[in-house]
Amino acid sequence: MMAAISTRRLAIAGRCFALSLLMCLCTPANAHGGGHSDDNDATVRAVLDPLPASLEGVRVQLRRTLAPQLLISNETRQPLTVFDDDGRAFLRIGSGQVEADLGAAAFHRSNTLMAPGAFAADASQAPNWQVVEPAPHWGWFDLRLRSSDVAVPDDIQQHGKRAQVGQWRVPVQLGDESTAITGRFEFVPEPRGIPEARVTATGPLASSTLVRAMNGSARSGVFVSYRGEQALVVYGAYEEPMLRFADSGVDVNRHSETWQQIAPAGAPNYIAGEDADWATVSTQPNYGWVDPRIGFVDEVAATDESVVLKRWSIPVKVGEQRATIDGVTEWKPVTPLAKAE
Repeated sequence: MMAAISTRRLAIAGRCFALSLLMCLCTPANAHGGGHSDDNDATVRAVLDPLPASLEGVRVQLRRTLAPQLLISNETRQPLTVFDDDGRAFLRIGSGQVEADLGAAAFHRSNTLMAPGAFAADASQAPNWQVVEPAPHWGWFDLRLRSSDVAVPDDIQQHGKRAQVGQWRVPVQLGDESTAITGRFEFVPEPRGIPEARVTATGPLASSTLVRAMNGSARSGVFVSYRGEQALVVYGAYEEPMLRFADSGVDVNRHSETWQQIAPAGAPNYIAGEDADWATVSTQPNYGWVDPRIGFVDEVAATDESVVLKRWSIPVKVGEQRATIDGVTEWKPVTPLAKAE
């Protein structure tokens, strides 16, 4: 049954994952994975821990689509090997490609949302390594991140505060060094409100540019669609040139320290250096990015009214004219839905 899945089909799936790596900042998305509790409207979410120092150069993201999804880009000189819980390798990401062990049940069980029901955990066959993607980027729905079986103690639910309720671990090896991508499961109570960013002014950009705040998570961002005649430069949080919009598309400054913090997997890597080192991130004059100046991650005192959490400003330059994109991030109360008894 495993052999029936062609490498061509898997390569197509891999390219879809690679596309999602490049587009994940262009649409609002929750930065954490997780599932809903069966008992209430609260959520148990998978959260990614900081990567160990031994994985320097490897980019890892945890995204929640229909299930928690790990996305990895490995541009280092050493392949990153991913193991199942029995210690069998099922992915190698690096050296310009992705290889998968088509004989490993873990690969098939995590490759699509439907696979867990199609392949048993003990259905592995002889190793059969094949190239499934000609680039070192891959994403998979690792079952170890599923939260459906994570129990939430009654006292934590009653307390109504965010709390850790479990841990997850994905063993990996970079080159010859064994380590792991780890994280935790967090109980997140039903929200009483959400932070929402809003653009209030764009100055001289108003006649040539569509600017929208991207909401949906604490990692809010900005989407820009530019149709001006002169190049538009967006500056980062450290007053450095970060993005450049023109008719031909959008470039990023790989020396931008802000880009170092927000670059999505699969995008041009940050490189330490002075001045600007431009690399293309879009062949159209449209781009969206997470911006640390906009999001709000601190706790908000309970309130049933809208309040301004922060005011923000993003410097830009059109030709030689300086301007700003201004906005606010507000707390928006959420009205609970009535429950049927």
